[in-house]
Amino acid sequence: MKINSKFLRNLIAKFVKREVKKKAGYEVDIQLNEFTATVTDGTAHVHLNVDAELGKDELTKLLAAIGL
Repeated sequence: MKINSKFLRNLIAKFVKREVKKKAGYEVDIQLNEFTATVTDGTAHVHLNVDAELGKDELTKLLAAIGL
């Protein structure tokens, strides 16, 4: 399945932005450029091409959280 519709990509990006804020506490603007999902033998492979924009403070907080 490949999602080409800009409307659906924007809808998915809004959902991802909301979940990142809710689960991780980071305020990130997300643009979903490509979304492809393939299911083979019960295993799903998802490919995302995403651009994310966040403030310097958010980036510093994110890097500290992963140990960099």
